[in-house]
This record gives sequence, structure tokens and C-alpha cells, in this order.
Amino acid sequence: MAWQMFRVTYELRSPLHIGYHKVGNVQRTRHYIPARNLWGAVTEALTRRGFATEVLKKQRPDDYPEVGKWVRERCAFGYWFIEENGALLAPQYRNGQLCYGQYSAAEFERRYLSAHVTTALDPATTSAQDGSLHEVEFIAPHTPDGTRTHIGGYVFLDVNVQQHLGTEQAWRAWLETLQVGGERRYGFGQLRLACIKQHGQISTVDTSAARPRLTLQAGGTLPAHAKVGANLNVCGAVEPLVGRRTNQSDTFGVATTAAVLCWTPGSVLKQQADFCITAEGYLEPCSST
Repeated sequence: MAWQMFRVTYELRSPLHIGYHKVGNVQRTRHYIPARNLWGAVTEALTRRGFATEVLKKQRPDDYPEVGKWVRERCAFGYWFIEENGALLAPQYRNGQLCYGQYSAAEFERRYLSAHVTTALDPATTSAQDGSLHEVEFIAPHTPDGTRTHIGGYVFLDVNVQQHLGTEQAWRAWLETLQVGGERRYGFGQLRLACIKQHGQISTVDTSAARPRLTLQAGGTLPAHAKVGANLNVCGAVEPLVGRRTNQSDTFGVATTAAVLCWTPGSVLKQQADFCITAEGYLEPCSST
């Protein structure tokens, strides 16, 4: 299979919460959008806009499983990061400190993160429900100086589906707007396409393999979660990567995927390594496939 590589940029039109972990009553957000979240958002957008019947020729317009399978097989997503002046603010370590582009972690959080407090109401007393007060952290749609936040990254498309998504016109027709992440019922996670451009061939990306492959040099940082492997020499943090899965429409996110132990984005490679982008969105060392 051959792939085409695209660079995309979206404007953030509302707060964005990508579920991470909880500290006290604060629900933290990740500072980037993992590939699995993008798969979910693209699947939802295509299905709602009639992709199942118009392109896949299915009888049910709400055939989310078939659209999701098509996206999983025909699209591969890199992680998307906050974009500033054309540069992606991906996590990286500089002098032993976590940074995002030119910003230290603290500067990045002051510039791009915010939070709001919310609680559930007890209908019996029409007052706040005990224990429900919590704070939701989010990536803000504007910086403190009023600049619109942009999110950008890479997408790989199977060359055989170019007529459906492989041009800016086609991508805009289906995916001009996306809604990503948590708290969507409150309007969070609204993205509007700014631009999409086909990216030329680069020596560190192999687009001729069954799944896109990346070659990362020693001293480079991981641009996504990478599965821990015996032959992978990395310095950084490790976490189990688990996603929610919806098997029935009335039980959203009840099931979970199997945990995969991964190096986190920003971890530093101590030797050159080759990775493929899996259908689940994380990187897997090619030697272990």
C-alpha cells in the first residue's frame, strides 16, 4: 500500500479537553491530540455527513462501525499539537526540563491552558450535589493576548482513496469542522479547518509500506506514544495507553481497549529506531512487528 502525506492546520473554536488524569478535583487535559481521538472525531464527522451511504454504499447512514473500520484502514494520523507561527509545539526535553517549542512547561501552561469549575445540581434540594464539584482543565481557544489557538499535525491517506479525501476541496467537503475530545455535550473541542497541503517526500518517512513508517535519529524525541520494546533504547516517561470503546450507542465509552505500555511523547531516543504508525495510532518499533 502507498500513502500520501498531508500537513493540516485547524483553528480551535472552543475549549479543548483531552482526558488525561485527575489531580484532586481537577480533571487534567493532555497538551496535544492523540491519534485515537482524531480517528474518533473523523469517524463521527464522516458518518454524520452521510459517508456510509454515499461512499461506502451501506444501507444504514449511521453505520459507525463500518466508517470507523474504513478510517482505521485508509487513514493514519500523527499526533496533533498546538501550532504557533507554523511550528508544532510538541513536548521535548531541553537541559533536562520539559518544554513545548520555545516555552518551558510553566510558560506553555500559562499561555495555552485554562480551567473552569462546574458541579452537578441535586434536584431535591436545588443546590450543588455533594462531591460533584470539579474543575475541568482545557486548551483555550485564545491566548492571553487574544491570538487564536491553532492545532496542526500530519495525516497519511491511502492513495487509492484520493478522490474521497485527498484534495483540499474533498477534505473540506467532509471534514471542514471536527469535534474532538471530552465535554463535547458542552460545546468543547470545536475545530475549523484552516488549511491542508500535501507534503512532499522526506527521507525519514516511508510511505510505501503497509503502514507509514518513521525513522527517528538518536537524540530525537518521540512525536507520539511508542510501544515499549526490548530493543528500544529510550529515556523518558512510561504510561499505559488505554482508550474508551463504544460497542452500543446507549453505552458510550463503557468498554476499554487493552492497555499498551508506551513511552510518552517527548521521550528521547538514545539510538536510531524505525517505527510504524499502527491502526490504533501509537508507534510500534518495526523490529517487533
